[in-house]
Amino acid sequence: MGTTRALLAMVAALFGLLLAAPIIVLGLPFWAVAFLTHTIARLLEPRFVPWNELITFDPTIGWKPKANLNAYGIADDVFHLTTDSQGWRGQTSLAESKVMVFGDSYAFGYGVDDKALFSEIDPYVRIKAVGAPGYNSVQELLLMRQLSSQLRDKLVVWFFYLGNDLYENLMPDMKGYRTPFVHQVNGARHWEIVTTHIKPTKWPYTSRQRSYLHILAQLCTPAFLSQRVYMACEFLIKEGNKVCRQAGAQLVVVTIPDSSQLSQSSLELLASRSRDPKRFDPDFPDRQIGAICRKWSVPFVAAKEHLDIGDYKKRDAHWNEQGHQRISKLLSSLYHDYCSEQKKGVWVEIQSGSLKSLEKAKSSWHGGT
Repeated sequence: MGTTRALLAMVAALFGLLLAAPIIVLGLPFWAVAFLTHTIARLLEPRFVPWNELITFDPTIGWKPKANLNAYGIADDVFHLTTDSQGWRGQTSLAESKVMVFGDSYAFGYGVDDKALFSEIDPYVRIKAVGAPGYNSVQELLLMRQLSSQLRDKLVVWFFYLGNDLYENLMPDMKGYRTPFVHQVNGARHWEIVTTHIKPTKWPYTSRQRSYLHILAQLCTPAFLSQRVYMACEFLIKEGNKVCRQAGAQLVVVTIPDSSQLSQSSLELLASRSRDPKRFDPDFPDRQIGAICRKWSVPFVAAKEHLDIGDYKKRDAHWNEQGHQRISKLLSSLYHDYCSEQKKGVWVEIQSGSLKSLEKAKSSWHGGT
């Protein structure tokens, strides 16, 4: 009986195979085309390089983007990037630029092709961005000092990314890469920049154990940590303003929000990470930095007023092409108003409608002591 059933099953299987054969034969070319298409696409896909292959060691600031790069990076997807002879992205040279942007990976334009960079969108505003992934504001200030001879008559825009820049100004490394940092001298209110530990070898200690979102939540809450962070920011902004005034340039500080600050659900999650959720205030970082800028007569813009969650990539922390277009528009507005106010000899900050976060100022563009 068992043998009979087995034979019947075998016959049924063979019969089914015979019936399916025409379908298999018909579908085989489609399968072959799909397989070959996928295989060829993988072969033709450019090789992307990780961040550490895009940089080279620098004895003062820790690292710089490699000069004359022509490579592909990876964010949500693969993107093409090039750098000039000094390691910076964009077609405009430092000498040709009218606007210089200092910052981290947002200034570098990580995640988009060269043609989509905020610095390349408006042909009438010559922008040169000086920045690299992973930079803190201390590194950016050091670069500002190095390039001070090329700042005259320029609008200098300084990006402060709220996600991790502010806290990392106090840290001697970034994921093992040694970075310049600031510290208080003997517990006094005087701060200084430390670079003596900068070497190509990895930093042997673990200096940060919590996620940047946990730290950002603390910086949105009045506490000892946030107080120290904003004291360091004041020192850096004061020094950056001094560099620009002595060079005959105008500094503007622009805070760059993390995407977690741009949606209600993300804000609720961020608040839950605060040590004091009842005092959590998502606008606290912008208010603190804005107050510092007013104290030192530095125009200030909270880019949160000009961006939304749709301007960021889905899985990566950086701007998409739409975000770069919005930042381009913001910088163009700043530059045109700077030119206009230069003619008048006085700076009047712009009201809502173009630059919502700018408040009226009594100081001139070059004011402040």
